[in-house]
Amino acid sequence: MLMRQEELPLVALASMNDTHLEDVIMINELARLIEEKSVDEITVKLDAFIAHTIEHFAGEEKMMLEKGFPPYRMHKMEHDRALAQMEEVAKYWKEHKDLNALGHYIKHFMPAWLIQHVSTMDTVTAHFLVA
Repeated sequence: MLMRQEELPLVALASMNDTHLEDVIMINELARLIEEKSVDEITVKLDAFIAHTIEHFAGEEKMMLEKGFPPYRMHKMEHDRALAQMEEVAKYWKEHKDLNALGHYIKHFMPAWLIQHVSTMDTVTAHFLVA
């Protein structure tokens, strides 16, 4: 197991915590498939992870807009940047099937990014949304 749920800080909104747990599960599954060199399954799971991330970000953004979260634009810009990078990694994967490149992104970049994003932007956002 690459990531443990306990590595992510909990935020003040249970639905966000649930989504973050789903992220951890999907990252772990992708890491396992990369280790197993399961090329076809990786592509399917990577597409599912991107779809999950689109839904994840859209849900947070909807809540931020509904509550008038002042730094909405900054948070959305980080979502857009992270999603664009994820889509670029997926495109590269589909063209080159480079296990090392995808492995670095899934095993090193994604866990660090997720922990940092949850502990900063999502923590502040959740605190505002429940107030």
